[in-house]
Amino acid sequence: MTLMALAVLLDLEGTLVQTPWEDQRHVQEFRQQTRKKLIELGIPASLLAGIEQSTLMRNTAADFVESGFGKTDARKFHLEMEKFLKLYELDAARRSTLYPETASTLERLKSLGVGIGLVTNTSREAVDIVFRRHKIGNYFDVAVTRDDVKKLKPDPEGLRLAVRKLGARDFIMIGDLPLDISASKEAKGTTVFVQRDQDSSLNVEADYHVRSLADVPTIVQRYLGNRK
Repeated sequence: MTLMALAVLLDLEGTLVQTPWEDQRHVQEFRQQTRKKLIELGIPASLLAGIEQSTLMRNTAADFVESGFGKTDARKFHLEMEKFLKLYELDAARRSTLYPETASTLERLKSLGVGIGLVTNTSREAVDIVFRRHKIGNYFDVAVTRDDVKKLKPDPEGLRLAVRKLGARDFIMIGDLPLDISASKEAKGTTVFVQRDQDSSLNVEADYHVRSLADVPTIVQRYLGNRK
């Protein structure tokens, strides 16, 4: 395989499209229901104590299921969690709206000749809905969803898989949550944090901070120029 110089990886929800997940009440409800569902399916409450983010709860639960459940119980667990997650994920995908600068940014990135990958914690089915709804699927060379990995961001598994599929030496990760940045740092990538809300209290250490995706192609051009 001939290695390309650079892969540009992007998160989906909150980065490319706006969804109900940007309402903190929706996020809190999902976290509460996730904890409740995991405990209902046999994950000890003590194991989840002190974990706030739903993705970290699910990563912790996945480790417990892999080591502590038999095949039948593990299969049941994954089927029930799939039903639960799809209720939220598909609703968010159907209600998503494209940020005004998303399509033009993807067009500019494509013109730079870099590999473009999507790395998201949502399902393949939800991604397909978003791609069809907003007609942006053709911009991506690779899409890695939660169906492709054992662990979700902030674990770097999905990023590493995308980079491997793209055959890239280096990568830049663009995301709107600390977990995107954490995953990228662990995978030794360059980080771009999208923080559209100027009043947000989030203090994230990233290589670049932008208010809009429209700033990303300039960062990529500069990166490519420095590698020549």
